[in-house]
Amino acid sequence: MTPVAIHRKFDRVEDYLAFEEKSEVRHEYYFENLIEKAGASFLHDFINGNLFLIFKLLFKDKNERVFIKGFKAFIKKENIFFYPDLMISIPEQHEYYSTQPILIVEVLSESTRRFDIIDKFIQYQKLQSLQYYFLVEPDKHLVIVHRKTDNTDWQTNTYTSITDVIDLPKLQISIALKDIYQA
Repeated sequence: MTPVAIHRKFDRVEDYLAFEEKSEVRHEYYFENLIEKAGASFLHDFINGNLFLIFKLLFKDKNERVFIKGFKAFIKKENIFFYPDLMISIPEQHEYYSTQPILIVEVLSESTRRFDIIDKFIQYQKLQSLQYYFLVEPDKHLVIVHRKTDNTDWQTNTYTSITDVIDLPKLQISIALKDIYQA
């Protein structure tokens, strides 16, 4: 099932945030369209929870903050708000969103796969602070990591073996697929 987009223009960021705060469901805001965030499967939440614990432990003594699901990434250039499944961000003073994520994770699902792989990646690249974009399949051992190179191009690595280790040199950490999937 493809997410449904409802056309709605907000003239100010505060208007979208006020709408979202009162809403019973979460909505991403993408080119003047509200896109309702559907519920997640057990595997989706399981994988996302594992990633949150891994990153929370790895960043416990660092300045960056780790957020799960309910905190938004704001792409100012386009007036776009997304709810990443997980985000690591440079500390800011915004209560409901970050404009400086350094790592974003999207756990894929049938309904969001295409949008996460193509549209969100195009938009996330506009965030100057972003260094890593993870796409994680919950149903099989598959993690795609887009990483920004020193010349600001993007390189893609795919990890499919449970023995694979994902090195993130700009963050000075590594994570193992076996920990993500608890295998």
